[in-house]
Amino acid sequence: MKRREFIYTTAWGGTIGLAAPDLFAGTGSEAEPVLVVIQLAGGNDGLNTVVPIQNDHYYAARPKLAIKPADTIRINDTTGLHQNLAGMMALYDAGRLAVVEGVGYPNPNRSHFRSTEIWHTGSDADQVERHGWIGRYFDTYCAAQPASVGLTIGKQNPQAFAAANPAGVTFSDPRQLNVKKARGNPDMMMDMMGIDDDEPVAGDSIGSLTGGGNAPAAGASNPLAFLEKTATEADLSARQIDAILKKVKPGRAFPGTRFGQELKVVSQLIRGGMPSKVYYLSHGGFDTHTNQAGAHAQLLKEVGDALLEFDRELENTGQSRRVVVMVYSEFGRRVKENASGGTDHGVAAPLFVMGGPVKGGFYGKRPGMAPDQLIKGDLAHTTDYRSVYATLLEKHMGVDAKPVLLKSFQPLEFI
Repeated sequence: MKRREFIYTTAWGGTIGLAAPDLFAGTGSEAEPVLVVIQLAGGNDGLNTVVPIQNDHYYAARPKLAIKPADTIRINDTTGLHQNLAGMMALYDAGRLAVVEGVGYPNPNRSHFRSTEIWHTGSDADQVERHGWIGRYFDTYCAAQPASVGLTIGKQNPQAFAAANPAGVTFSDPRQLNVKKARGNPDMMMDMMGIDDDEPVAGDSIGSLTGGGNAPAAGASNPLAFLEKTATEADLSARQIDAILKKVKPGRAFPGTRFGQELKVVSQLIRGGMPSKVYYLSHGGFDTHTNQAGAHAQLLKEVGDALLEFDRELENTGQSRRVVVMVYSEFGRRVKENASGGTDHGVAAPLFVMGGPVKGGFYGKRPGMAPDQLIKGDLAHTTDYRSVYATLLEKHMGVDAKPVLLKSFQPLEFI
């Protein structure tokens, strides 16, 4: 039997052996912290996002792509934001946006796949981890929570959610969410559970049961029981999401972009008591090897405008004090522009953290741009990305970061 056939005949054909809990059992408390993680996939150009407007090395390395001081939103005498980040500047002016400088890791990797894997698993560059940093948080601190403790808008749960005891629910497009259709459509429900192939159930390795790399813990039930449980929880989560989106209406006009609509849905779910502690979104298109200027400007406008509306929605509805948003990319771009009007894969870049609990300002040390300060043409990282994670875990989520990050990292002061 194919997995899709199994899901259909057990979970939605009337033979499932697990009782579904009450629709809103265990919904999120208004006092519980929420973390929203946003990946700018492809490698965002940090230098043209947070612009070093008085740095001669920056302008020499980018005769065409460098942004002139007059074309930035000036923060201070040495720094400006890209002119399309007016939304982010509004957050900065309100003291709700932290800019963490020079974020990266030792022995950097310029492969999208590998660098993303490192960020997702919280590992060193020479270390391969099976589970994600958020997955270890779920395993360590959220054992009694439903699968929807983590919620992804995308095709499948990110590797960051990979855990010994799988958690996390995903759906691909909030504008097309239709629970009634999904519950009768095994393909749609497979997508919601992050299971993405048609291999037979018989002989299925437990480690491959979820498309995102999640697997049951050692000694867990057999694969069929695992699929039954997952199907039940996905069905419950679908009904919770549907009920909240019908009941909780947005109070602001979010941008009509896909990213804007995704953040609108996340705001509705947070306000409606969805029991998700972590939300994960990915906004792609940042791999700007050619003709960067126009495309990058548009992407930044989409990000800044949507985040401002998201923050204001939560602030206006009394939810902002429990929500923190981290915006990161798997690496930055090289200092020097290329011959195609773009930039190639780099290393360190600034990272944004925003929300009610955040103490706005600049954190970390800005990497130097003089030729003798670069590493093979790249900015040297000055802040380990796991110090950012440690800050979010300890100061916002209220847990000890060491079991999640596998060793100790010094938290920063932005919360």
